[in-house]
Amino acid sequence: MLLGLLLVGASCLTRPSLAQSAAQTPPAAGGVRAGDEPRVSVLTFGPGDQTFSKFGHDALWVHDPRKPPKQRDLVFNYGTFRFDSPWLIADFLKGRLSYWLSVSTLERTIATYRSANRSVIAQELALTREQIEAITAFLVENAKPRNAAYRYDYYRDNCATRIRDVLDRHLGGALRASASGPAPFTYRDHTRRLTVDAPALFFALDLALGPLIDRPISEWEEMFLPARVEAKLEQLKTERGEPLVRRRISLFEARRAPPLDEAPSFRWGWLFLGAAVGAALFALGRVEQRWARASLATGLALLGFVAGLLGILLLVLWLATDHEVTYWNQNVLVCPFWMIAVPFLAPGFARSTPRHSGLMMRLFAAAAATSLLALSLRGVLPSSQQTGPALSLFVPAWLGACAAVWMRVGRPWPRWMPSSSARSVAVPPT
Repeated sequence: MLLGLLLVGASCLTRPSLAQSAAQTPPAAGGVRAGDEPRVSVLTFGPGDQTFSKFGHDALWVHDPRKPPKQRDLVFNYGTFRFDSPWLIADFLKGRLSYWLSVSTLERTIATYRSANRSVIAQELALTREQIEAITAFLVENAKPRNAAYRYDYYRDNCATRIRDVLDRHLGGALRASASGPAPFTYRDHTRRLTVDAPALFFALDLALGPLIDRPISEWEEMFLPARVEAKLEQLKTERGEPLVRRRISLFEARRAPPLDEAPSFRWGWLFLGAAVGAALFALGRVEQRWARASLATGLALLGFVAGLLGILLLVLWLATDHEVTYWNQNVLVCPFWMIAVPFLAPGFARSTPRHSGLMMRLFAAAAATSLLALSLRGVLPSSQQTGPALSLFVPAWLGACAAVWMRVGRPWPRWMPSSSARSVAVPPT
């Protein structure tokens, strides 16, 4: 889960080593025109295969024919970090990662993204000479070591929002004024639809992120995505009434399916998986054989360890880091931390030890109760959290596990339940 968060936290990033090792290849034919005037273009890079590239990337391309050839086409990239830093994971876990603005050549940039089969779109902006000079001077100053670093936030301060803010500043606030309306999706909706092809990452992020990403957002906030910056720029006009985007140039077109337009929930798939786990545990609880008891204990230990470990990690993200998007996460009810104790009780439970069996019953009953509480809270609290996948997976799993333990410790069944498996005493080991 944390690895998935780390990779998505790096979704707008380009490793310096990768950019520096790319071959020097010219842009696509027809992509760059000759001219005597400096130009500023927004580069939008499409998603890739790696998990850290699912959300795309943004940069600014400054073309200045007055410069020497190697400095004529520079790309200013706000998504640079040191992937080989020994403190990378520790800083990420604390929510204190630093990123900076780096500068590379257009040739290296295109070669990097071409090798990754990621599309590269350039939007040449119809800016005045004064605006171009001002943007260029700002970027050059901002790229200096004393100014380049900033605290990265994967929703509110990333490669796309930095480009958005630079343009809005030099357009006199026109970009922000045009993006005051409500966005059709939340942060969670976008996260889900852009990770649809990676189910494990989809589930890990959905589990780890709290209710902050479920609130309605504006079009301005939605421009944390490079594709949304690209789309909004296409709608803007200059003070002279002409389109802000003078030309849209495809520097490289990737061969891959486009991202989904809607956000999937995966509710039924996760529900089927959770029901299968719960049913398997329940079935093992009905079998009066040593292998069944051992298998049930192993299954319960595995379920408890995974859920308990996830619950501890969720609490750490909430209570001990600066990741605001992980605060008040209701999934701590779905993955209760105390289930980490189950593997230690499982051997005694397999031997029908009364003390261990009783503790197992209490732990699983509490897990089932808190998961049902999380289900009841959905849509009730003011800060409702969309926990569909986690609830769909864990609620039936906890109910099935709780029923299996109940049967194994010899608890009486309600009258409306089948009595074939009811027992008044625990079955001794054979």
